[in-house]
Amino acid sequence: MANLKNQIEIGDSSTFFINERLKKVASFIEEESRIIDVGCDHAFLDIYVVTNIPGTYAIASDNKIGPLESARKNVKKYHVEDQVQIKLGNGIEPIDETIDTIVISGMGGWNMIGILKYQPYLYKNVQTIILSPNSDANHVRKEIVKLGFKIENEALIKEKNLIYPVLVFKRGKKHYSKKEYLFGPILLERKDSLLMEYLNFQRLQKEKLLKILPKNYIKRRWELKKELKLIQKCLSLFL
Repeated sequence: MANLKNQIEIGDSSTFFINERLKKVASFIEEESRIIDVGCDHAFLDIYVVTNIPGTYAIASDNKIGPLESARKNVKKYHVEDQVQIKLGNGIEPIDETIDTIVISGMGGWNMIGILKYQPYLYKNVQTIILSPNSDANHVRKEIVKLGFKIENEALIKEKNLIYPVLVFKRGKKHYSKKEYLFGPILLERKDSLLMEYLNFQRLQKEKLLKILPKNYIKRRWELKKELKLIQKCLSLFL
């Protein structure tokens, strides 16, 4: 995993900053990678990657013209037009056959799943998928594994009092338990420094939901109780 700075100076001494979450995502991108950044917004991640990581190339894609115009201006400002291509399109539709890495950050987990689940033929040459969902990380793990990928690496990053996962998938097959899908096999193995805080947050959220959920939601209440037991079991690892 690359050790990258938050601040870099480019060409004419312009200073470029990147937040901790995108920095963590970038740290998992390998040298010589050709990435597509889906929902690129202002293309800050792409500019940062091609400037910091040798041999990289990026397609910065979005389905909205406004963010793409902002991305285009930033790419020109930081003189990386030869390394970052701006493309308009939905999901991964702007991908080309040279791309080996998909990156999606700052989106709901189910949106990510929808983007990747229904058009796998578009990324048959992709070997790495790096995702940082805002929600439903457990479902993201499970559904991407179903697509023929295994969990290669994971991290948690805290920004503005919220904890976000960063998930790295590689082509391959591996079996995972429900506990591993819920909280991350690598995070559990490493006893990640933020994992206990993340687990306690999840415990509180599920306890609140259980209190307000109508009693006739029998299946969902049963699932929540099982998940709470798993959380308690995982928390015991830190005792």
